Amino acid sequence: MSSRRTRLAAGVLAALFVLSGCSSSGQKAGTSSTAGASNGATYSAAEVAAATGTYQVKPLFAVPKQLPKKYRLAFLSPGLSYPYFATWSDGMKAAAKFYGVDLDQADLNFKYDTQLDQYKQLAVKGPQVIGSQPMNDATYSQAERDGVKTVLIDGTFKDAPHFGVNDEQVGKLAVDTMAQAAKAKMSGAWKGRKVDVVGLTSPNCAPCDARVKASFAEAEATLGIPAADTTMLTPQGQDPTTSAGSTFNDFLTSHPKDAVLVVSYGDEAVIGSINAAKAANRGGDVLAVSNGGDSAARLALRDSSDKDILVAAIDFQPYAEGWNWVEVAIATAMGKPFQTFSVERVLTSANVSQYYPQDKTK
Repeated sequence: MSSRRTRLAAGVLAALFVLSGCSSSGQKAGTSSTAGASNGATYSAAEVAAATGTYQVKPLFAVPKQLPKKYRLAFLSPGLSYPYFATWSDGMKAAAKFYGVDLDQADLNFKYDTQLDQYKQLAVKGPQVIGSQPMNDATYSQAERDGVKTVLIDGTFKDAPHFGVNDEQVGKLAVDTMAQAAKAKMSGAWKGRKVDVVGLTSPNCAPCDARVKASFAEAEATLGIPAADTTMLTPQGQDPTTSAGSTFNDFLTSHPKDAVLVVSYGDEAVIGSINAAKAANRGGDVLAVSNGGDSAARLALRDSSDKDILVAAIDFQPYAEGWNWVEVAIATAMGKPFQTFSVERVLTSANVSQYYPQDKTK
């Protein structure tokens, strides 16, 4: 299946955090990426892993140490106020420095109707490649007329090259990750109770819906929970944590005797639901797995009051996605193929600090 990422509607997202940039070793390597290298030499996976420190980025394209030219790349960020996308930006900036390319970024601030205008402002600098997550026909067509290639991250549009998260895979993985804990509850504390699966999505977001639907199908296949006992909720509002909390609280109120498994397209909606369950003294009725691995989920995994509710967070590694976008953009500029991005890492309370030691903790 084509990899996608959430095409989030304007005004849906809110703040999380900004991850740190690349290690000093990556910065040093970047200073010589286009100078003094022998022809044909490329950066190895080991060199990229060393440069990205604890992020341990796996390259999708072996970038030449001596590029054919000094490439200029441009990226239209959906919204830098949303930390997942801010972390993309961190990874992109670090990769651009490491590989010796120029990078310009624009912040749409979730005002997607400004995408063409923002593109035109970046286009005057003469980029070879433009990137984004959502894309519209006007911007895509203008880029084609300008001779600028398009590369999407976590989204698709026409025949533009793209890479990113596989929505069905991560939706299925969320349920598989909570299956053992859910089965223990269903044969123990929840025995004899109706168990609902609630999936939190985002307005006008087909990839978000795809993740939730994949979770529903896996819950039926793995846990025997029928489709009739699944509910997709679409919180409305600027802040996904707050809006999801309010929406999930309404669900709990209308299902006072049920136990609930919570899945979502991302992290914030799950954290909002967990907060609502605890506020309603229903924490014992809920198990959840979030998608993304953002700072909100990592903080919750370290919170002892959440340990019996939040089983895990599927880590999309946004820093790696951002770094990989630069590699993919270089490959596209050179007319070369690139590899598939994969999601493999699951964060738990036991390993979250191992994978993210740079997080600030109280």
